[in-house]
Amino acid sequence: MKGFLSQVLLGILLCTLIPSCKKKAVPITNVNLSHHHEVEMFIGYGTMYQGSNIDSLLPVARHLLKIANLSGNKEALVYGEFFNAEYFWLSSKHEKSMEVAVHCLADAEKWNVKKAYPVIYGLIANLHKENANYKLAFEEAEKELYWSEAIKDTTNIITSLGLKAMLVHTYQLLKQGPLNDSSLNLEFEALKIAESNKKYGSLYTRFYDNIAQYYLDNKDYDKAIYYGEKGVDNALNYNQQRSLTYSYSWLGKAYYHKNDTLKGLDYLYKALTITRALKEPYREMEIYKVLFDCYYFSKKYERALAINRRHQKMYDSLQVQINEKQISELQIKYESAKKDKELALLDQSAKVKNRQIVVILIGSLLLAVFLVILCLQYYIIRRSNRLMIKSNTKKDLALENIAFIQSHELRKPLASIMGLINVIKTMDEIDEECLLKLDQACLELDEKIHSVISHVETKGS
Repeated sequence: MKGFLSQVLLGILLCTLIPSCKKKAVPITNVNLSHHHEVEMFIGYGTMYQGSNIDSLLPVARHLLKIANLSGNKEALVYGEFFNAEYFWLSSKHEKSMEVAVHCLADAEKWNVKKAYPVIYGLIANLHKENANYKLAFEEAEKELYWSEAIKDTTNIITSLGLKAMLVHTYQLLKQGPLNDSSLNLEFEALKIAESNKKYGSLYTRFYDNIAQYYLDNKDYDKAIYYGEKGVDNALNYNQQRSLTYSYSWLGKAYYHKNDTLKGLDYLYKALTITRALKEPYREMEIYKVLFDCYYFSKKYERALAINRRHQKMYDSLQVQINEKQISELQIKYESAKKDKELALLDQSAKVKNRQIVVILIGSLLLAVFLVILCLQYYIIRRSNRLMIKSNTKKDLALENIAFIQSHELRKPLASIMGLINVIKTMDEIDEECLLKLDQACLELDEKIHSVISHVETKGS
């Protein structure tokens, strides 16, 4: 019985191993922790330089890529690519920026660097916005907010809400519809979260600037100036030179429209000077647009025309319309390739599952056959044992009968023979009658012996 149980267990074990052997081994990712603190430090530098000194972004990006190349640190790789893309965006090389950003996103997904998802999607959204593709801009902004909430990154949740609010407002301006849009509520909602902790202080500026722009576009110049000045103070406090250009722009336009033209122009040209120092031609083009609006508002048409020429020249040199098409195509190509890859993976996964199902079914069938064979073997052995026991019982009964015959029936003729032999020994001459009786006794003994043999053969069969 022990042998039978061991065979059953062995069969189950073999059938369990068959499907598992067909599965591919899951690779163990070796997380490289080398240079971790250095990587975090340079990511911090890059984040700081985004709003102040874009020329410093390139050395940061190169250093991170060098770390990635030497140590295999995937976070360094992704952020190195991101800061490169950020640099190209701020340098108004939008098509190059989108190309690098798409590649960066693919690497982030490949190496599961989820913490970088929000900033990458935010950059892509800004690229679409600046090239007037608001449909794609909104889609990427939603992804930025989704991943910010998924990884519970409060900083990125705040910036995501700010980006979404800015997109809502600028899109409303583009449509030339009513300006009492929902962006203001989004701005204050995000600002409230930021103001809940001083560690988010550097984020205040973007909301002060955006709120100032909202009131400016709704011709509430006093409120625009109030939030514009708050933006200036915060930008100077955190050395946010790029943000300062927005604060100065909205302050300048607000003062200009309040007929304080000199103060307004002073702020606007300050913004222009900082933008040129930052080497951001796209931002410079935007400030020329604000200057044009101001001169046109005050009916200084000659000056307005000169500024508009500069604006148009930069617009043409930056190939904004061409970029819009090329950037959209890059994004669409990336999304299409990503979907094709996902479909291929799903197809491959389905094939693997089908193979596993077939293997499991075959294994189950083999197990069932094996168990049936074991059960039949067990039944045959048990039946053989029963027959053997039954046969032994019959033999025992036969032996008991033989003992009875020996002790009773064979004893009688044997005693007669022995007695006759003794009589013969005393005779001088052989008595015929005595010989006859001796012969009868021998025949009787022979008959009994045959009876015993026949009995054994009958009972033993």
